[in-house]
Amino acid sequence: MTQSPDIPAEDLRSELERLIEARDYAAVKARAGQMETHDLAELLGEMQGEDMAVVFRLLPRDLAADTLGNLASEQQEKLVSLMSSERQAAILNDMAPDERTDLLEELPGEVARRLINTLRGDERAIAQQLLAYPADSIGRLMTPEYVAAKADWTVRQVFDHIRQVGGEKETLNVIFVVDSDWRLCGELPLEQLVLAEPDSTVADIMDPQPPSLQAADDQEASVEIVKKYDAVALPVVDSRETLVGIVTVDDVLDVAEEETTEDFQKMAGMGPLEYSYFSTGFGAMILKRLPWLIMLLMAQLLTTLALTSFQIVPLFAALVIFMPLINSPAGNTGSQMAGLMLRGLAVQEVALRDWRRVLLREILRGLALGIILAGLGYVAAHLFGSLLHGAQAPESINDIAMSVAIAIAVAVTMANVIGAMLPFVFKRVGLDPAVTSGPFIASMMDVLGIVVYFTTASLMLARMN
Repeated sequence: MTQSPDIPAEDLRSELERLIEARDYAAVKARAGQMETHDLAELLGEMQGEDMAVVFRLLPRDLAADTLGNLASEQQEKLVSLMSSERQAAILNDMAPDERTDLLEELPGEVARRLINTLRGDERAIAQQLLAYPADSIGRLMTPEYVAAKADWTVRQVFDHIRQVGGEKETLNVIFVVDSDWRLCGELPLEQLVLAEPDSTVADIMDPQPPSLQAADDQEASVEIVKKYDAVALPVVDSRETLVGIVTVDDVLDVAEEETTEDFQKMAGMGPLEYSYFSTGFGAMILKRLPWLIMLLMAQLLTTLALTSFQIVPLFAALVIFMPLINSPAGNTGSQMAGLMLRGLAVQEVALRDWRRVLLREILRGLALGIILAGLGYVAAHLFGSLLHGAQAPESINDIAMSVAIAIAVAVTMANVIGAMLPFVFKRVGLDPAVTSGPFIASMMDVLGIVVYFTTASLMLARMN
């Protein structure tokens, strides 16, 4: 039974909390047992620790297993720690293999090993097989619970097989076709199977070239393949093309959310969080943010050194006033361009081989942006500089404004090119290009902008001496 759409989640949570406070556990069990798994998981995630544990303990075992698989990792760990050993074993044996793998890899090593030992023989073998794949690989994401058929079977035989084993499988939307050595040789969508004649063979109606994933590949690769083929489930094969599992679209959506969140956090200049914002402790949050802030502070020391080396430039104090006119557009331009390239690389609109095309385009675009912004900067610097003629010779105003304009044009052009190329460089050497955006680009352009600005000003003002 699904959650009634006219009952707000807040009211359901309040109702359960009121029943728990009244110690009416029978009513709690009845109310929670009527809810759909995903709605129940969302509701439990919003409850306080003890109330969440009380509701979870009262759930039927199969519903508890499904609900546990849909909770966030920190909530899973909390509930597992509160269960008895018998309850842990029962629920883990009933969990879907891919969801159980997610749970086990998040738990401390000793706890995970103890829980694996509580699994039944076949479930233990599956858990150990999936955990043997590298972390963040597709092998960790997949499930071995799928329906397979042989190419020489008839449609009638496939339906008989589905009736026998389908109840325990992850999905029936796609039937995967294998040979005698369990190598993948085709796939058969359920709708095609339903419409086929009962005596037709699988070989006659299957797709003989289905898209597939490699078990050792990174999980992120599954996102683009699922998107490209609009698939609800994809087969996973090993190096010998043996079918070892499948990945379903719901798991891929989780990966997409996780990768997007991680990229946003890196672009903001911090380490990716393992848990949600409210579940990350004070110390853990400081440790995720402080190293990046220290690194950026050290980068800004280069700005200070650059300024120190130009102290002998005439009218140094007047020139410093206009530094934001150079640093701000340069940093913003670089961040814009890095963001465009990061997105392009992420959705495969842009490939590594395209770097030359991008370079030529962005040199011209950067120059166009730089010239326009330089014109605006010249006018702004000239007008503002006129207000300072009491503190400096009036004839220097035009030189300073021209220095500002030239520096903006050069810095913006450089920032556009650097912002475009850095993601390619980072991706080429195996680093996450997300770290090239935001604070990283801004810090780099602060230094380059100052060097360009004061070098230009030195040359312009030297004519006055």
